[in-house]
Amino acid sequence: MSLENSWIFPVFESIHVIGLAAFVGTIVLEDLRTLGLKIADTSHLKIWTHTGLALMLITGAVMFLSDTTRYLHNPAFDVKITLLVLALIAHFTLHRRGTRFAASLSLALWTCVVLAARAIADFDA
Repeated sequence: MSLENSWIFPVFESIHVIGLAAFVGTIVLEDLRTLGLKIADTSHLKIWTHTGLALMLITGAVMFLSDTTRYLHNPAFDVKITLLVLALIAHFTLHRRGTRFAASLSLALWTCVVLAARAIADFDA
């Protein structure tokens, strides 16, 4: 039985979304704080950021491997992966500087990653 055609796929997809919420949610809080919103210190949330990233990467790989043909022929997936790589590079380089530019770029990139991910279902053949 393929992962795609069983109840297991929605479980992995749900865990993927939980990881996304933890990872991107904590980054958004940090970015908004950097941009001047009165948000409490977010440094204690790093464990959620790291856990969310791990969940996203692991479950994303499992979902990709469950139907590589589907994803390799999906233009929205290509856009998502490109944006994801750019967002991760920015996160582990520019974002560490804590500038307003880095925070704005981070918000824009992660928003686009999420929108591109959502579009994958719309571009299935």
